Amino acid sequence: METNEELTRQISYFKEHHLSVHIEKYSGRFYNGFILEFQSDMLILDDEKLGAIPVYFIEIKFLEKRLPNEKRSG
Repeated sequence: METNEELTRQISYFKEHHLSVHIEKYSGRFYNGFILEFQSDMLILDDEKLGAIPVYFIEIKFLEKRLPNEKRSG
């Protein structure tokens, strides 16, 4: 992942704009939800399935804005 400074900037933006995020950890696990709060080395994510969970920056492989599911035709 980027530097903590870059990651902090992204997290702050997603939180301030109440945007849903997709987080993938180095372990292969992934989470989808909204950032409730963040501190210097971690964030609290309101995961769609698990509820509020802590995620440490050191664990984050990838962070992005979550795109809405596309509706399938047919």
